[in-house]
Amino acid sequence: MHMGHVTRTVRRIQLQRAQSGVTLVELIIALMVLFVGMFGALAFMSIALTNSLNANKLLLARNLAEETLNQIIMMREMNAIGGIPEPGNRNQNTFIRLSNRLDLNGIFPPEFRPVYRSPGRDMIRGTADPDEISSGIDPRYESFTMRVLVRTAFTTSGCFDKEYDNSYDLSNDSNCPPESNTDLVKRVIVQVRYPYTRVAGSALRTVQIVTLMTQPPSQIRGI
Repeated sequence: MHMGHVTRTVRRIQLQRAQSGVTLVELIIALMVLFVGMFGALAFMSIALTNSLNANKLLLARNLAEETLNQIIMMREMNAIGGIPEPGNRNQNTFIRLSNRLDLNGIFPPEFRPVYRSPGRDMIRGTADPDEISSGIDPRYESFTMRVLVRTAFTTSGCFDKEYDNSYDLSNDSNCPPESNTDLVKRVIVQVRYPYTRVAGSALRTVQIVTLMTQPPSQIRGI
């Protein structure tokens, strides 16, 4: 009777040990599955967050380009490109200053520049006038840069067939000729460059909008 009790006790201990070993293996497997799931979820969240940030930057870049083009159009309508003329010179042709050419006293630098808080006294972003620069970098557009290119509307070079090709340099005069001092219609290109995050690291992407622009009606009518 005593031996039988001892035997049952030994078997019970062995069974408990066996059950304990199986539970440990199951626990390890469960933890591995849990970790794999957690890492997958974290990776998905990281990708989703990156895509969201990139989409927000793209939206900011588009809004900035449209805002700048609207500012140019408004000042063109007022015949005030580069500043409102004195009352005695209200028919002064300021349309000629819608240019990248220094010889025409153009107001737009041909290179990309930071985005400042204020458009400055001329009320147009990207002209780099002293009031604009002194306003400081706009924190909404940190690491953003922009430029305004002015090109002739009368060209057979075919460059505007490639105006949405970021690898094609529209600022190169041999690719896209600048406007002449007699052009009454100009092609205005607003470009905004912003940082784009990707798996291999960050890169720069460019948003651009293009429009044709004529002299303001008041200048054409001479009133």
